[in-house]
Amino acid sequence: MSFVPPCGHCPDCLRGELNLCAVHVISAFTTARFRIGEEQLFGFSGLGTFAEELVIPAPAAVKVDPDVPFETAALIACGVLTGVGAVLNTAAVRPGSTAVVFGCGGVGISVIQGLRIAGATTIVAVDPVQDKHAVAKRFGATHAVTPDEVEGIKHELTASQGFDYAFDVVGAPATIRAGWDHARRGGSVIVVGAGRADAMVEFSAQELFLHDKKILGSLYGSTHVERDTAAMIRFWRAGLLDLDGMISRRIDFGDLNGGLDVLRAGGGDVIRQVVTLE
Repeated sequence: MSFVPPCGHCPDCLRGELNLCAVHVISAFTTARFRIGEEQLFGFSGLGTFAEELVIPAPAAVKVDPDVPFETAALIACGVLTGVGAVLNTAAVRPGSTAVVFGCGGVGISVIQGLRIAGATTIVAVDPVQDKHAVAKRFGATHAVTPDEVEGIKHELTASQGFDYAFDVVGAPATIRAGWDHARRGGSVIVVGAGRADAMVEFSAQELFLHDKKILGSLYGSTHVERDTAAMIRFWRAGLLDLDGMISRRIDFGDLNGGLDVLRAGGGDVIRQVVTLE
């Protein structure tokens, strides 16, 4: 299921930028799709997937082959499409490139896997939680460091020139700025993380002009959801995308609050938790 289903008729859809379609997104926040008794309720992001039954627009339901396990397919809908899509669609990373990734949660791991698929030869994962470093390397990172070690690894790997691509998967001013600072001149900074509306990032007019870097926003990995979901499944079948390895825990409805507590605590080495209906 997609939280940004395309309507197929608006100017964004007609331009081929289906991830920018707001028709069903706006409807999700104005028209209730759930009910308890006579009380009307709104599902989170128009889906509300902490439920056994959902009412969603038809374009939000993406058909997959029957042999694809639901647990595997569930990972694709948000985090994997966002992360891998940011690499393949938004940044269009070239083979042989160098990249740094700030944030090694589920979306960050998807970015790392996307970089591996794209043929990046240097992939530096950055996260303050050291438990995540081994996980990042397992999914394709060539190096993993804490934020205060980035400058040293940049000097070691690029002679202080900087990386071809810097992916911010946190959405904080500090990490976006770090992405800019550690991208090379002429490189690209891709903002994948969803930041706060009041979180401001500062650049000087001179550096924006002088360094010729590109700052690219990446909403939902610039995804065409039908096309790219099918591509992710092909990558998975070919052994290029490890979806099953991203499932760290399986929980039932009774464990939902505990699962959220794990996320609030920073997650440790937890990549994704899947809610089962058994």
